[in-house]
Amino acid sequence: MNTTTVDHDASAMSLNLHLGGRYSRFESLSRLVGEGARSDLLAVAVATNEQEFDARTLQDHAIPHTASDLLYKNALDDRARCTFGGLIRVEPHAHFTDAYQKVRNLLLSDDSEANSMPGLEILADNVRCTHGATSGQIDEDEMFYLRSRGIPVPVAQRLIVTGFLDEVIRRLNHARIGEHLNRLIEEKFARA
Repeated sequence: MNTTTVDHDASAMSLNLHLGGRYSRFESLSRLVGEGARSDLLAVAVATNEQEFDARTLQDHAIPHTASDLLYKNALDDRARCTFGGLIRVEPHAHFTDAYQKVRNLLLSDDSEANSMPGLEILADNVRCTHGATSGQIDEDEMFYLRSRGIPVPVAQRLIVTGFLDEVIRRLNHARIGEHLNRLIEEKFARA
């Protein structure tokens, strides 16, 4: 369990990278307890074979004028599965909260599966909170474009997946860490 408490005018960022393990469960609690506090929760999962990743999150806004932003992206191949259950909770009197929750799943095979359950519990007025989750397959036009340029299917898939995941990695705003994460993702594809 990853627990972060963010106090007055402070910010915290967490990144979770899920590549290995047959089954992995991750829990994250971000509690914003001071005005001006901000929390960014980021995650990337690349699952193959019969891997299963389970993520549970809570963005808890306990005081006014706080912000949180969650972005999770998953790429699933073969019979891999992922489950996401997340909640944005705005406690009473935590007015002017600004919270987001976005989960995107890229299904690389017909046998892969993604289950996302984002949620909101708002007990205050004058807040801006949004959540959403999508699952889809690689766009056939994108694949056709790459294939028409002589790029083999596995390489084309890898390019599309790394581009899909790059939104999370760019949010880190740290080139060395981003390069290392991209290297780990490339190694995962090389082993698959």
